[in-house]
Amino acid sequence: MMRKITVIAVISIMLVGLFAVLPRVSEADESITVTDARGEDVNLEAPPERIISFMPSNTEILFHIGEGDRVVGVDDLSDYPSEVNDLPNVGDSFNVDYEKITELEPDVVVTPSFNTQMIDYLENIGHTVVATNSNTLEDVYTDMRLLGIMCGIEEEANQMADELEDEMNEITQNTADLPQEERVDVFYIASVGPIYTPGNHTFQNTLIQNAGGNNIADQGDGWWEISKETIVDEDPDVIIATEDLEGQVQKLSEDDVWQSISAVENDEIYYVDDDIFSRPAPRVVEAQSTLTDITAEHLGIEENGEENGEEIPGFTLPILLASVAIIFTISIKDKSNQKDD
Repeated sequence: MMRKITVIAVISIMLVGLFAVLPRVSEADESITVTDARGEDVNLEAPPERIISFMPSNTEILFHIGEGDRVVGVDDLSDYPSEVNDLPNVGDSFNVDYEKITELEPDVVVTPSFNTQMIDYLENIGHTVVATNSNTLEDVYTDMRLLGIMCGIEEEANQMADELEDEMNEITQNTADLPQEERVDVFYIASVGPIYTPGNHTFQNTLIQNAGGNNIADQGDGWWEISKETIVDEDPDVIIATEDLEGQVQKLSEDDVWQSISAVENDEIYYVDDDIFSRPAPRVVEAQSTLTDITAEHLGIEENGEENGEEIPGFTLPILLASVAIIFTISIKDKSNQKDD
């Protein structure tokens, strides 16, 4: 009996010792290594509890994947979702408040890879930095997955990125693969005086292409200044401009030279939300939907993907069904009358 008690006591002591060790093992397993947009391996002892998000697209992604409660500071331009407006600001790409960043004691600072001077300085003063891509449509999905890994929710973030990509593909299933000759010529105005427009390697260019459009500025790379003469020569069918430029674009369209542009002549100028159309973030799905709706009118494509005019002339579906019902009823009555006779 005593031997049994002794054995049980020894096992109990071993189990207590094992459970005492388990938390330390769990903590060690929380370490994370992410390869960021620079190709740099960034090591984190654990998923960061305090994140400074630099760039509105990064901020929107972090909140979209459900990690907004970890964000303790943002750049001056981050304003979505509304909770962001209550967070401390740490400047912009041209005027970074490094003292404020240090004061907020972040575990990591997330910023686009093109902020090279900022990244170098932050790392030199001891801060951990994870760089994102933040340029193309593919970068939206890539950055979602990257920040998901960083936050320790890789599987969930991958699923959300896949769902967003599927939704984008569904919106453009009838327009993305149109042949060149069937596409609508589109011009996107990002600023006036000088006129800047997105060319290749921008997510706006991809949105236009997927919507069945032909970006007249795709001969340029990235964001570039386009001349009025080039715009006139390319003769876009549709002009897209941000809402804050409406007055300036209307003034441009009154120019005699611009009067010859098809989009101006046919009053095909559309004004869109600047934030949604300028940020490579999850709300890109709204931008894609808006663009596709605009081009669909010119392509003769209805929401269900059928071309205009494919319905039976003079009939809508309810009228057609009602007509069939009436004919069927008359037919039954005729057969009944024949039996009575």
